[in-house]
Amino acid sequence: MRLRGNRERKKPPKMNMLIFRRVFVYNIIILLGALCLVLIMTFRFVLEERGSARVDLLQQISEINTTNRSTMIRVMGHLYDKLEPYFASADAPDADEVDALLGEVQEQAAAFGCDYTIDVVLNDKTVYSSYEHSDAWLKSMMQSYWYIKHFSGESVTSWNLRVQDAQNLDSYSLCYAHTLYDGQGKPIGVILLGASPSSLFRSYQKMSAADSTIYILDENGIVISHSNPSMIGVWLYTTEAFSQQYALDSYTLTQKAGRELMVSNYRDPDSGWIFVEEQPLGDFFLSYGKISLLTLLIVMLAFLLSILQSYWSIRRISRPLIGCARHMALIRNDHFPPMTVKRQYREVEVLSEGYNAMLTRIRNLIASIKAEEDEKRRIEFAFLQAQINPHFLRNTLMSVKGLVVTGNSSRALETLSAFMDMLNIPIKADLYGHSLHDEIEYVRRYVTLMECRYGREFHCAVFVEDGLERFMIPPLILQPLVENAIFHGLTARDEDDGAIVITACRCAGSIVLSVEDNGGGMPPGQLQRIWDPEEGHKRSINSIGLKNVLSRVKYVFGERSHIDVESEEGRGTTVRIVIVQEENANENPDC
Repeated sequence: MRLRGNRERKKPPKMNMLIFRRVFVYNIIILLGALCLVLIMTFRFVLEERGSARVDLLQQISEINTTNRSTMIRVMGHLYDKLEPYFASADAPDADEVDALLGEVQEQAAAFGCDYTIDVVLNDKTVYSSYEHSDAWLKSMMQSYWYIKHFSGESVTSWNLRVQDAQNLDSYSLCYAHTLYDGQGKPIGVILLGASPSSLFRSYQKMSAADSTIYILDENGIVISHSNPSMIGVWLYTTEAFSQQYALDSYTLTQKAGRELMVSNYRDPDSGWIFVEEQPLGDFFLSYGKISLLTLLIVMLAFLLSILQSYWSIRRISRPLIGCARHMALIRNDHFPPMTVKRQYREVEVLSEGYNAMLTRIRNLIASIKAEEDEKRRIEFAFLQAQINPHFLRNTLMSVKGLVVTGNSSRALETLSAFMDMLNIPIKADLYGHSLHDEIEYVRRYVTLMECRYGREFHCAVFVEDGLERFMIPPLILQPLVENAIFHGLTARDEDDGAIVITACRCAGSIVLSVEDNGGGMPPGQLQRIWDPEEGHKRSINSIGLKNVLSRVKYVFGERSHIDVESEEGRGTTVRIVIVQEENANENPDC
């Protein structure tokens, strides 16, 4: 059983669209890769530039404060030279003279734009100062670590922070301390030169970014300046711990208190102070986002230009190939137009020239094959036609010979006369030898000849549909069927009511020629073996009659044309020649 698919085979995609889709996908992949690479490189570049810029900023702040520190050191040197004679002797210095000296130095510093405070704190808790101070401050200072180092003589100079009121930023001051010695070189106190944070450290606040935090750690890791006053004086790190966590003179991305920060730092080589800035990455990503958006727009624009250029290039390249494919598709319809040679590209030129050369070759081959097939069919048809004629002549002459031998000379003469009448109708060995009308006339005379031969009447009725009389058929296509009907059907009956009915009609896109007799018919087994090659040697209905007619019908009208045989024992046989004329015609019409 043959299964027919209801769904059409899926057509392959067009070449230009296939190439464009692949180029589009490749461009998307390249775009995503390039975009990721550009964003990463841009991020690292912006991060490097931003981090380096913040480190440079801290270095500038350090340089500004280096100038201020140098000024304080020079002032301290001048002040020490002034105070040292007062405390070198064993006698106690005059307090008024010391206070006057402190006021004079303070005024001199103020003339140069330096707002300093000056204190002299002796080990016996005697204090000489240019301003009022609290006893709590004095007690706190004398218990501090840096003062103990001066008291013991371990330190000569140091930087420290003086805090009088923790709630007041103006009460904070960065102090430069110098140990005071007596005439024997024994430490007897400390000279403190303090600078107001408002004048010394607020310069960096103008240089810092919004929401960023800048603070300064001294060489001991104590915060000596901070944008948050409550952090001043807090010990955060040791220098070693800070350098392990953050690379000195560099920047680091870190997380602190749930916030992503970029921590930049710079260590002053002279003082050992570390200037630190903590900047939230939100500000950084804001500036980075603008750059990323601009980069994204540029990449997208380049991508669109690439897609348009790719589409235009693919279309321009594929257009001649599509034209070649359209020309080649016409071969399916047996149409062979030559292809215009396209010279845009060397490959297309070779393809079009090769196609035209192949087309010429195919035309020549088709013409040669057609001529050979026509000649072959003519030779085969002539052979089949020549096969029919000797068979018919032999049977007729054998019948006449039998009549002469039996002494029935009158019937022999009558048979010869009928045979000569038949020969008056010319039989051409051609594919379309004569019309259906001529074939039927030939059959009528053949039936007359058979009646003379057997001395009995065979009733022959002919029914032809209007318009089919001129239908051209090969000669002797119905005569073998009538001959089989007489020899193998009607002669088996003893009665004189033997009948043959010849019918020609159109049915379901085909022309059906049928020969029906009311003879003895065939049993089912014999009907099944009718086309068996081995049986063809036993009965003439197979050996020459039907097979010869079938071969000629297929040669002339095509392989779809065929012969159907129906027979019922005791009731007769019907042979139909079905000539298929339409492609969608029913191969087994029920007429």
